[in-house]
Amino acid sequence: MSQADDLLDHAARLIATPAVSDIDFRRGVSASYYAVFHLISAAVAAQVSPQEPVGLRGRCQRALEHRAMKNAMARFLTPEGVKRLAEEVAVPCAFSQDIATIAKAFGDLQDERHLADYDVVDAEGKVGLSWASESLNKAKLLFEAWGRAQSTDEAKLFLATVIFNNRWAK
Repeated sequence: MSQADDLLDHAARLIATPAVSDIDFRRGVSASYYAVFHLISAAVAAQVSPQEPVGLRGRCQRALEHRAMKNAMARFLTPEGVKRLAEEVAVPCAFSQDIATIAKAFGDLQDERHLADYDVVDAEGKVGLSWASESLNKAKLLFEAWGRAQSTDEAKLFLATVIFNNRWAK
């Protein structure tokens, strides 16, 4: 099993454990986000680096920045954004609902992870079973969408954009 799969399973266990506390819900949300982060970052690293020398792919995966990934993915949320990107990079690309689902879920989960990890007050009253379960379900939907989309040309451009988003014109 991959690290992404392990993290998704870990998130499910944290949320499903009897007598769950707020910290378990928070850690479940955080694990849900990290599951999708590792799923996408591993795909990026596999696209841009060979398996050998050992360790190179892992270093490529670690080079990715969370906020930059979210910002790059935002270009895939709408047909207009994809059209602008395709024109900018001179690579044909059609809008993919699966890729849009991935981009949206990744951004939402990143925001939820920030609440889980940094908002100790929980002023909005979100922390709880329902919130954690919704985050886990978003992560599962992202995994499913990636399973359908990962071999498409749109997915390849998506992964390249995660790396090169603001560097295409250079």
